[in-house]
Amino acid sequence: MPVTELAPGTERWHGLAPEALVAAFKTMYVSRRIDDKEIQLKRQNRIFFQISGAGHEAAQVALAAHLVPGKDWFFGYYRDRAICLALGMTPYEMFLDAVGAVDAPSSAGRQMPSHWSHPKLRIFTTSSPTGSECLPGVGAAEAGRFLARPESRSFLDTTSGFASDEVTVVTIGDGSTSEGEFWEALNYATTQKLPVLFVVEDNGYAISVPVEVNTPGGSISKLVRGYPGLFITETDGCDYLGSYDAFKYAVAYCRDRRGPALVHAHVTRPYSHSLSDDEKLYRPEAERREEAERDPIARMERFLVAEGVLTAEKVTTLKAEWDAEVNAASDAAALKPQPAAEDVLRHIYSEEVDPTSALFDTEDHPSF
Repeated sequence: MPVTELAPGTERWHGLAPEALVAAFKTMYVSRRIDDKEIQLKRQNRIFFQISGAGHEAAQVALAAHLVPGKDWFFGYYRDRAICLALGMTPYEMFLDAVGAVDAPSSAGRQMPSHWSHPKLRIFTTSSPTGSECLPGVGAAEAGRFLARPESRSFLDTTSGFASDEVTVVTIGDGSTSEGEFWEALNYATTQKLPVLFVVEDNGYAISVPVEVNTPGGSISKLVRGYPGLFITETDGCDYLGSYDAFKYAVAYCRDRRGPALVHAHVTRPYSHSLSDDEKLYRPEAERREEAERDPIARMERFLVAEGVLTAEKVTTLKAEWDAEVNAASDAAALKPQPAAEDVLRHIYSEEVDPTSALFDTEDHPSF
């Protein structure tokens, strides 16, 4: 039977130090401010597209707290800005992606913004079709099992390495749970007992389609409760500490090689699906106002002040510092050139060059 029950934590702040809570708040806040800055840049025609992770920040940062950058594998989707920041990407790198700079880490300026990739952090290349990250994620987990065999040691030197307790994380939105890739991946991960954590970031909408229309019964976690050995839990993804607790158990379940896990995180989407969409056309104003009360940034700020971790004055000071960091990163990225026209086919087709040449230097060409 699936594992679904969690005992509530008894330690204050789940054992987290005040400094850790402030660091989490910073990542959440900076993620939102990068979204806001990109929206400004898009309206000024200085970038080409924008899709935000607003409303998802608390769950993502809570998840990252239990992962090990460079060891665990991350297969995300376009709303995963906050977790990429928490894993080690910088605001500057994200703005390089936004402006399509040749130095952009995700694709050297060739992919749409918010299509994350970072080889050093084991953030796998994001594709636009939602749900397409599920099967590669399960494949990475199975590859890890293969590399754990003694007869596979000769392969380790030619791979990205392997850790005996590494975990693969696959994140999707609620709309993607109706895709075949999700069910194929879940089936295989469960039958093979692979260490895969599926995270459903449920903001209630698949673009303009409400979750109750897209998902039978309106709850993916209820639908999958028949999967044997699958750890399942739901959490309020706008509550940092609640999410931290849920992911603590889910990640540990996978690390202990007990099988896969699924965390159903209920988040919000305060902005439209993207700047190509207007949610006011299909979302009632009352619903939008109610959702605004759950906003994870405001909620975390209220919590820190109420608990005496920060004063209201200190919050104001920190926000000003963080805003300056975001603006400086944006300004610096805007100065970087885009790929040259003569390089349009680079990284697309195989090139007959000396493999020791600079072309294969992954420091400078992270798309390899």
